Amino acid sequence: MQEIKLSNKSHLLYIPDFIQANKIPSLIEKLKSESQWRDDKITMFGKTFDQPRRVAFFGSPEISYTYSKIKMIPQGWTLVTKELTSKINEIYGHDFNTCLLNLYRDGNDHMSWHCDNEPELGIDPVIGSLSLGQERDFFFREKKNPENKISLSLQSGSLLLMLGKCQSEFNHALPKRKRQNGERLNLTFREVIKVASPD
Repeated sequence: MQEIKLSNKSHLLYIPDFIQANKIPSLIEKLKSESQWRDDKITMFGKTFDQPRRVAFFGSPEISYTYSKIKMIPQGWTLVTKELTSKINEIYGHDFNTCLLNLYRDGNDHMSWHCDNEPELGIDPVIGSLSLGQERDFFFREKKNPENKISLSLQSGSLLLMLGKCQSEFNHALPKRKRQNGERLNLTFREVIKVASPD
């Protein structure tokens, strides 16, 4: 376990071997086969693009989560997504109630600079990120001083917890890496505090 200080009020907890290596291949296949994958489009700077990854969302039926104007309705928990979420909550004392899967098919799939500051996450949310498959570079950039960047290499089976004021003080990104051309499955855990209103 490694604690990484980004600022006086923002820090990370990195657990490189949260999932044992021999369990990872079967876990990836199970998550892929049990997920209802979405291929969404995203609008940035007035232009619409295919989202550079596939996504699937898990949680209780009353919960919804909207980011980049994309509304995510959970497909309901599977046994494996529920067990992983409960395990992280039990060990680290959090209340994650959703699991968003991101499937990066190769090194061209990526995540642009952003922070998790949606209203339904509340103030200074804790975000968990579990990486399976291809090791990829992950960056943090201070909002007030963009020259201040920190990079991590997220290995397969690792868990990263973003704590404190990470989302208000920093943006994060997973850039393209054509030489890291394997498949990566990323599970992100959030506590959604604002439930969907009845239609």
